[in-house]
Amino acid sequence: MKNLLYTFSFALLGFIGQAQNVELTGRIIGAEEAGLEMANVLVLDAKDSSMVTYGFTNSAGQFRFKVEANKSVILKMSYLGYQPKELLIKLNEEDRDLGKIPLVEDNELLNQVEIVEEMPIMISGDTISYKADAFTNGEEQKLENILEKLPGFEVDDDGQVTVEGKPVEKVLVEGKEFFDGDTKVATKNIPADAIDKVQVLRNYEEISPLQGLSSDDRVALNIKLKEGKKNLWFGDAEAKVGDPSRYYAHSNAFYYSPKASFNFIGDVNNIGRSAFTARDYFRFSGGLRRLSSRSGFNFNFAQDDLGIPLGQNNRADEVIGRFGAANFSYNPRKDLTLSGFVIGSNNDVTSPYTTTRTYIGLDSTGTSGVEQLVTENQQQATAALAKFSATYEPSEGMYFNYDIFLKISDQTNIQNLYSTFSDFGFSNNLASQETKRPWSVDQSLEFFKNIGDDVFAVELQHQRKFQDPIFAMQSQQQPFLFPFVFSDTNSYDIVQTREVFSESIEGRTSYYWVLNGNNHFEFNAGSVYNTQDYSNRLAEGSVSDASEFNDPNLQNDVDFALLDGFAGMHYKTKIGKLTFRPGFNYHYYQVRDQQAGAEDLRDFQALLPDALLSYEFSSSKNLDLRYNMSAQFNDVNQIMDGIILRSYNSLFTGNDSLNFARIHNVSLFYRDFNLFNFTTIFGGVNYSRSLDPINNAVQYFGFQQVFNPINAVGYNENISAFGSWSKKWKWIRLDSRVNLSYNTVENEVNDRVNTNNTFTQNYRAEFGTNFNKYPNIELRYSFSQNDYSGAANNQVFTNHSPRLELSYVFFSDFVWRADYSYNNYGNPGGIRTVYDFLNSSLEYRKKDSKWVFSLEGLNLLNTTFIREDGLSANLISTTSYNVLPRYVLLGVRYDL
Repeated sequence: MKNLLYTFSFALLGFIGQAQNVELTGRIIGAEEAGLEMANVLVLDAKDSSMVTYGFTNSAGQFRFKVEANKSVILKMSYLGYQPKELLIKLNEEDRDLGKIPLVEDNELLNQVEIVEEMPIMISGDTISYKADAFTNGEEQKLENILEKLPGFEVDDDGQVTVEGKPVEKVLVEGKEFFDGDTKVATKNIPADAIDKVQVLRNYEEISPLQGLSSDDRVALNIKLKEGKKNLWFGDAEAKVGDPSRYYAHSNAFYYSPKASFNFIGDVNNIGRSAFTARDYFRFSGGLRRLSSRSGFNFNFAQDDLGIPLGQNNRADEVIGRFGAANFSYNPRKDLTLSGFVIGSNNDVTSPYTTTRTYIGLDSTGTSGVEQLVTENQQQATAALAKFSATYEPSEGMYFNYDIFLKISDQTNIQNLYSTFSDFGFSNNLASQETKRPWSVDQSLEFFKNIGDDVFAVELQHQRKFQDPIFAMQSQQQPFLFPFVFSDTNSYDIVQTREVFSESIEGRTSYYWVLNGNNHFEFNAGSVYNTQDYSNRLAEGSVSDASEFNDPNLQNDVDFALLDGFAGMHYKTKIGKLTFRPGFNYHYYQVRDQQAGAEDLRDFQALLPDALLSYEFSSSKNLDLRYNMSAQFNDVNQIMDGIILRSYNSLFTGNDSLNFARIHNVSLFYRDFNLFNFTTIFGGVNYSRSLDPINNAVQYFGFQQVFNPINAVGYNENISAFGSWSKKWKWIRLDSRVNLSYNTVENEVNDRVNTNNTFTQNYRAEFGTNFNKYPNIELRYSFSQNDYSGAANNQVFTNHSPRLELSYVFFSDFVWRADYSYNNYGNPGGIRTVYDFLNSSLEYRKKDSKWVFSLEGLNLLNTTFIREDGLSANLISTTSYNVLPRYVLLGVRYDL
């Protein structure tokens, strides 16, 4: 390690003490001597035409470079719509200002291709292309390792990507969707050495008739492959084994041609690297966005994960993950695209953890309201997803698309719990098992057609969903004083069965009346019809032999329906650099529920306005202000009047008199992506206020809880702010980020109004290098603070977390990597916990060989646990999770 630090220090000194440089400046102008912003400028060595440096002009058309003195260089300049230009410049030891450099307008753009292709970064309209090799040093393994080095990019631990603060919604490879555009599947699997360019597609819109009319401002990525990776199979296969009984096997195979693409991924391991987790299953939407949300109508529609804890899959004591997936895209003819995917996964997770829970409001009973809970959690989940799509575009002005998306899973969650309330002098041993086999089928049909300059659209969606969770619990002590009457007081066994069949039909028709290139109206009308059949049974005994309780409140049958009819209008205008899009949707809602022999029918009306105000200072700098009002309805799980079992110490009863909540949302977003000095700045503020919010009230009976949804008297409020500044030099980059969030939720605890406040702060600073011949370092410091308050309880948790990553390519064939993270977690001035992790790996690959051999050690310090905290409607908790122990792996990889 000491030698490594010396080597790195000399590398930095070499960087600082490089040969004398002079400054080369100038200003590129176009028609009427206006400065050309974001013009491409390439500096080549006049001797061998090798690239010295590159850059872009600022908003005034100016460029500035540091170039070695006493050198002859070729300056190549290009800009879309102008003829490229070259200048031979002989530099001495003095700075050189070239003054104004005019470019001549030219509609023939073919001559620009050669110059543009040499640029590490190319800008063409709303597309930014990054040449991967210009930002990498050979250490990268997958797409995520490349993206992390590109300016303005961020990849989180789950593989989700943001560009300049905006989430990437879709990933394409050679213009074809890669597993429905899912960012995690792409970033974790596409080999780095196959990637030629990464293209950022701003204002992405796959529906050709809507180009220029949409205001969604979506961001997508398109991965361009190297020429040697087209029209043939490529990928890799990797296997690792270690002691004690650790294994990892992963394979990828890809094929891309102009007419077809095929992708296969397989993974099985027990080292905590689940390729597809339960969270991923619930997140995967098949790319279908509900039509209703676009009109301001939000409906909590029977979530798949209801009742199943998702667990800390990547931080568990034992994880076995199995994953297989296939994806295809095929063009049998130029105007027809057929595509689809199949994904299968199986995960076994064992996760012991210890939790300290402080129950908000329980202090009113004269106790501290603190519970110590020890949990042994075992989770098994098998899931399958499949999608088929057909897109027909006979002309540029017509778009037709059909999607069908299927999801099915089989989930089991087993828990052994030991609960202690020292103030009550009470302890209890419990065991529970929950199983469910949900499925859903989604279909979507879209038709868009140009009628002259106008656009007519029809969109239809249909969803069917079934859920059947079964919850069984065994308790050493009687779990609830009421309403259960047990016949067997030696053993308290409860079984709860639920079945929810849900169906949704949505339709929307739109007409875009285009007045001119800067003004258009959008008229829309449609309806949404949701129905749910709900059945719940509570019984005493085992799953195979149970007798229903006599209390009618423990047996529920509900028929629920919600109808939404809406019509709206929007107007979009562009005046110079300002874009303004105001509009509204008028809704008529009808809610019907039938339960306990009675029917309740209610009508609601709402006018939901929205607006967008955007100012583009330049092509790389803009400010967006958005506002919308939405209506929030809850589904049958909230309105059933009976009682259901939520957990070992909580019950839930619905409320069929709930009104809808009205939510005001305001967001302000600023972006400044400056390639002139390679500085990226973005930030924003989001504010939302919910009127008549639907929150859970809680009643305590001893340490037992009964929850009931109510329209809170006050309001829910959230304000969040985020910001980032990053700057890149040739070999060094700096990055800083901040995220702040303040959340207020009002509910009732023991019939008293209670306000829960959460203030979350996250700060991060990062320094990194990207040398080709020297060791590279990434140093990051993160600080987080969570302030929780509710009723008489106030708690603060902080975490100081520095992280160091080192990588070094030596003897040309070896790559060494190491990362160390440290956490100092706890209450300021109170109990603190320190835990840290160290991982290291060594890879050997002989030049031009397809074989890679590796030695990898994970959790080398043998850390046994981590800690986290959280706030829910009624409790503040801090949890200690057991993690995988230390192990070492030997591996081999073969590149196809």
